Amino acid sequence: MRAENKPQTFERRGTTVTFHNRDLAHTRVREYFHGPVRQLEAVIPNYSGTRRGELLVLPWEQIGTLGALNPRDLAIIESVAHTKNIRDLDPIRMREVCLRCDAEHGIDDDAVAEARRIVARDDEDKAMVRLSFIAELTRECGIERGDPLMMRTNTKTLMGLMGGQSGRSKIDLDLLIERVMIFAAERTNSTVADVKSYLDPLVGMLTPFGNVTAPGEPKENGFLYLQHTDLIQFRQEIDDYQSQVREELLPQVAIILTAADECIGYINERLGNLNEMLGSLADMFDHNKGAIDRLEVLRRDIGYGLDGWADMIQLWREAYRGREAIGGDRAMERAITRIAGYAPRIPIRELNPEHSILTKTTKFETAGLKMVQQMHNWENDRPDYELKARVERANKRLAGEAEDEE
Repeated sequence: MRAENKPQTFERRGTTVTFHNRDLAHTRVREYFHGPVRQLEAVIPNYSGTRRGELLVLPWEQIGTLGALNPRDLAIIESVAHTKNIRDLDPIRMREVCLRCDAEHGIDDDAVAEARRIVARDDEDKAMVRLSFIAELTRECGIERGDPLMMRTNTKTLMGLMGGQSGRSKIDLDLLIERVMIFAAERTNSTVADVKSYLDPLVGMLTPFGNVTAPGEPKENGFLYLQHTDLIQFRQEIDDYQSQVREELLPQVAIILTAADECIGYINERLGNLNEMLGSLADMFDHNKGAIDRLEVLRRDIGYGLDGWADMIQLWREAYRGREAIGGDRAMERAITRIAGYAPRIPIRELNPEHSILTKTTKFETAGLKMVQQMHNWENDRPDYELKARVERANKRLAGEAEDEE
């Protein structure tokens, strides 16, 4: 994403939509406005019949005409078409759309069961993140108030209280949570009711990142966190494979490693920002500090940063599993070539919002969009000469009026 004619933001790059139809592999959807009218575009790389490296760009509603699609893919197309704004198209919400369509229109019973299992795991993650958040807040309260019992509280302790059969356990847990809520309210000059109402939105924002843990504690949940660790593992696998690859493919391996390192570094920086926020959980209940808004930005950045890598990793793992079969080495080389061609890059504006290329590129894209709107008919894909003539006449009339005023 370095050339001037490439998308400069995640939203302009679009969000990956996982289709079963192989011709639609690596398809992205993005939003643009034709005047006041919101439009959706499908961006399909190397579609059948195009030249290598070309992108097929067409209105989203036409994607269903490109071939035979199963009910699951058609359901995804319809769901995306009913989105209302750019936030509905981010990778986290697109994942929800795909999971829902898998659960309702899976190609077989195993696919349906797997989708439902992932949805159930997400619900479990949210419950665990809530417990871990309360546990860390309890520990924070204990440190400030010098309470050794609260200082030793962790997620496992709260799970034990929740699982206790006696009424005493439930009372202890309720009293503990109430005391922690009072602590957070006092810290932020809020009411206890406000703090309690803010807890679930905070937990919802934190769930994709996994449990709130103390330094050194393991973390095994949160789908964004797991995607990030999977990308790190994939990067190591490619690096290890580098010594076995033919010399002709070394440049492709280098491209993959560069793209992976770029993404990992980008995500690590934002995870560092998240850890800073989690260093004082009580302060997150202060509405004036905008914790929800800051978490929304982090979810957006990390979600888009990881978007598209799951397909690349799946390509590599499938080829690696079959490496011992006849032709397995060639399959791995094809996977390397394909991943090098499609490896997601972080758009330059996301890496450096002040980059000097932006002004030039923005003007270029705006001018190109105006030219397309004036001279191109999206309905039949032909030049609209009548519209072009009207625009030219209007421009001449405006130029004449300007001369008269002078």
